[in-house]
Amino acid sequence: MSSPVSDQELGDALLHSVQHGSFPQSEHVSSAPVGSAALPKLRQTLEKARDDTKEHIRQVSREAASDVDGWMTQARKLQADIKRSQETAKEIVQQAESGKEKTAKVQDAASKVSFLHSEIAYNESLVQVVEQLKDISTLVESAQDAAVRNNILYALERLEDADSAFKRLGPFENTRVVGLLKTKSDQLKSAIVENITEIWNSLLLVNTAERKITLREEADREDGINIGTVVEALTRLGLLDKFIARLSRDFDSVVVQPRLAIGPDQIVSALTIYGDDIQVAGQVSDMSVQAALEDIQAIADYLSTRMPPDVAIPLSEKLVPVIANRLISNWLLPAIPLSTKGIPEFQETLSLVLGLVESFDELGWSGQQRLTDWVDKSPEKWLARQKEAAIAQVQRIFPRRVQEKKTVERVETQVLSRGDAMLGKHEEQDEDWGAEWGDEAAAEEPAGDKETQPSEAMEEEDMSAWGIDEDEAQEPQKENKGPKPEVQGEEDAEDWGADWGDEEEPKQLPADPASQASAEPQANGQVAQAEKPSKAREMTLRETYTVTAIPDSIIDMILQAVSDVGTLNTPELVGSAIAPASGGLFAIPSLLLAMYRATAATHYSRDIAANMLIYNDCTRLSDRLRAFLAEQAGKDRSSDLPQHLKPSVRLKPRLDQDIKAIETFGKRAYGREMESQRTILRDHLDAAQGFSSCTKMPFAAECDNAIAMTIDRIADVKNAWKPVLSHSALLQSLGSLVSTALAKFIADIEDMTDIAEDESKKLRGYCVSLSSLSALFITEDDDGQQRDMTSVYTPNWFKFQYLSEILDSSLADIKYMWTDGELKLEMEVDEVLDLIRALFAESDYRRKAIADIRRAAGY
Repeated sequence: MSSPVSDQELGDALLHSVQHGSFPQSEHVSSAPVGSAALPKLRQTLEKARDDTKEHIRQVSREAASDVDGWMTQARKLQADIKRSQETAKEIVQQAESGKEKTAKVQDAASKVSFLHSEIAYNESLVQVVEQLKDISTLVESAQDAAVRNNILYALERLEDADSAFKRLGPFENTRVVGLLKTKSDQLKSAIVENITEIWNSLLLVNTAERKITLREEADREDGINIGTVVEALTRLGLLDKFIARLSRDFDSVVVQPRLAIGPDQIVSALTIYGDDIQVAGQVSDMSVQAALEDIQAIADYLSTRMPPDVAIPLSEKLVPVIANRLISNWLLPAIPLSTKGIPEFQETLSLVLGLVESFDELGWSGQQRLTDWVDKSPEKWLARQKEAAIAQVQRIFPRRVQEKKTVERVETQVLSRGDAMLGKHEEQDEDWGAEWGDEAAAEEPAGDKETQPSEAMEEEDMSAWGIDEDEAQEPQKENKGPKPEVQGEEDAEDWGADWGDEEEPKQLPADPASQASAEPQANGQVAQAEKPSKAREMTLRETYTVTAIPDSIIDMILQAVSDVGTLNTPELVGSAIAPASGGLFAIPSLLLAMYRATAATHYSRDIAANMLIYNDCTRLSDRLRAFLAEQAGKDRSSDLPQHLKPSVRLKPRLDQDIKAIETFGKRAYGREMESQRTILRDHLDAAQGFSSCTKMPFAAECDNAIAMTIDRIADVKNAWKPVLSHSALLQSLGSLVSTALAKFIADIEDMTDIAEDESKKLRGYCVSLSSLSALFITEDDDGQQRDMTSVYTPNWFKFQYLSEILDSSLADIKYMWTDGELKLEMEVDEVLDLIRALFAESDYRRKAIADIRRAAGY
């Protein structure tokens, strides 16, 4: 237990805590309890400490009393200094306020002085303005007096002085008094303008009704004002250009236009000049260009002698271009000769035009550059006129010449080698010689030629019928059907025109007796053979076909253009202005041929065989163009023309391209016609819907109609084309159409998966009906014997005949035709097997027949 704490220790701890804020360090003191008995002692301790503190303060105060008194004294002095400073500041502010008032008074006095100076200056300027207004008024009055006395130029001078004085008024220009003076000046100027206009109209009288203009030097007035005074006055007024422009319009409408314009009735008014008058009246008896140029010269002389240069020269700038335009359009352009006979006269006309231009130059006139340029470009104008005339002639004669038809003969001689199919059977080849008519070189063109592939993609089949098919075009067929040497030989014999000079041994045709007999074609034209030593013969092929008069018309125009080139380069005309344009005439042939290609469809559209006529005309045209080039080359060897003007040199590159274009154009026309007819035939056969229900009504009637309409359509086409095409071309075209119809029929039959017996008989009947088309290909030779050419012109004829036999044959017969006959030359093994499966039910006999056929085919 801790020892008790004395009251003295508690009092000291409490006093230290109050004085110093310290806590007792002794634990027994800080944790000692304070009883009520200790409170008096604690109070006594605190009071004693308070008394000691007061005493200490009094002692300190007594010691520092003298210092405090000094501080108080200094404070009072500082307060007095502050009051004095405030009073001084107030005095400074009062003095500053007093200075502002004085400055404002000074500034006010200065502004008043400045205002007085400006007022003095204004009064002085006002005096000057009043004096200027007085002078202006005097000028206006002087101008008015001069105008009254008809002294117009003096009046205008005074008005010009007045206008200059108005501009010097500065800010007073917009005052009311100045406005009154300006109004008076404007009124006076208007009066002078009116007077000048009246004088001008009295000097230059325009009588529109009588088409007469009178130009006087002096007005019919007492003042005697002349044209020079009027012109100077109008120049000062700035109105001369306006009056000259009006005079130009009046002169053109009253004099120039009636004299140079040619009315619908080809009547031109005559020009008359007498004294001061120029008048257009009556009719011109001389309609030559020379007379028109002489009248224009007379007009120029009339104006230049009666008008001062200040009027005549500006008038020429407006009038001469109008005269030039009317002269060129109405006289010079029509004067361009269409034939070389008129060139000397036209050359003289050009000289007269240049003479007129020189006359204008001597007068100092301007605006005649249009005439000079036209003379310089006269060769180009002449050439353009020739081209326009050629086009106009084409448009004029083609609609008429397309109705004129005639029969022409084409003769072609070929040297045949011993190996040619034609050698032993020239009759066959004579029937097919027209295959090369369109373009002999076309047989060598690749099927994918860039120029023909896009436009003739659907025409390749057409071209094959004309002997221009090539081996590449037949490759797809070979790949599909396999190698068939005998069939290829048949195609070669058919398309002999594509194999001129082929020295391979001819392949044999199918051995079927009936087919062999029909495969010996007889020529329709005349054939003449000349023996060649050992291995070659020369054969001349002749055949006729129908053309219009258009090709010969085009050739005549081309010959005329070539003739004009030679004429222009003769000694008589080689020095003319037109001679340099002679080379441009070589562009006319290409232009004519381009016009023909562009308009042929329109001109031929009324003919039922329009496309075939186009083909024939293109053939005729290309033949004649080649003959022309060959003939011209011979003439040019002895020609005196420069090398660059020889027709064979200039025309051959162009005409070679044009010939190709013409031939391609004709082939396309033929191709369009053939494709159109093929489409019609396919549409007729499509109506049968594949012949799958040919024994069931109403499909049977549709099938019957499809076959009948196909046969009738081919017959109608023959009737339409027979008067136009050559005999061989007609047979080839019909053969292509028949081949299309048969191909469609064969494909439909082969697509049938099941053919009943009654359907087989019905289909056999359709084959018999289609076989009647062979009558279209019956020809007579020179001995009067009839020959069936169907197999020559219809590539799939034998295949069709075999199909007909298969439809009416037994399994044994079909197997015999394949193994011992020629069926394998016309059909693929899969085709035959599919037909057997469709015609015969499943049986051991069918399986055996199929196996035998496969074995014979090498499967």
